[in-house]
Amino acid sequence: MKTSTIKNLLFITLTTFSLNSYSESVVKLTNGEWPPYMSEKYKHYGVMSHIVSEAFKTQGVKVEFGFFPWKRAFKEAEAGKEWAGSIGWGKNAEREETLLFTDPIIELKDVFFHRKDFQFDWNTIEDLKKYKIGASTGYSYGKEFDEAEENKTIKVYRTAKDENNLKKVLDNKVDIFPATMEVGYEIIANKLPPAAQNMLTNHPKPLDVRAYHVIISKNTADGPKLVEAFNKGLQMLKDACKNKSKDTPCYDTLLSDNLEGKYRP
Repeated sequence: MKTSTIKNLLFITLTTFSLNSYSESVVKLTNGEWPPYMSEKYKHYGVMSHIVSEAFKTQGVKVEFGFFPWKRAFKEAEAGKEWAGSIGWGKNAEREETLLFTDPIIELKDVFFHRKDFQFDWNTIEDLKKYKIGASTGYSYGKEFDEAEENKTIKVYRTAKDENNLKKVLDNKVDIFPATMEVGYEIIANKLPPAAQNMLTNHPKPLDVRAYHVIISKNTADGPKLVEAFNKGLQMLKDACKNKSKDTPCYDTLLSDNLEGKYRP
């Protein structure tokens, strides 16, 4: 009788271990087009998507992405019904009312792009008063810039896309345009005429440095656990650079691959 009981307990234990070892959770996250960091056309859906997938993978969580226009991507994530959350969002008080935020996936700089033949320098927002500034509709460029725009301290002309704004700089319709540096150069390389690469540059001083996070709806079951899983996984990617782990990619290497254009289609 005792032998039979022990065998049964051993079978249950091994079965439970097997299920835990080979079962994999799935988290569904919305995504959008913001190359080179996020794109349905890029390898691994861009470096930011790749970091998110690899971080969750270390914790036994598989990521499924759905690509939408950004406005819908946010609404679907906030609702927390079909989609648990989204990637690549900045943190603010309003969003924190309905969403949980992970540790930053990445921190990026916004800089001013301008023509090389246009003499431009700045140190404070006040210095921008004399320029015609392009900006993308619905995008925040930091509290100081946004307040100066609202107060009409600076002249800002909003246009639908970053690509359109860079074309306006090229055509001398605006003097300067702020954009995330790598995103700006990705557009210049892939969306503008070849001559633009020799005609446009950026000012070295950042307008803003911001962190981009995974957001999880507060309506999502186990939302805090998903945040914890991502944070642990992200730290493992960073530690892999020191440990030289063969099983976990190094965070810094992924960023370097992005700068070298290895995620491009």
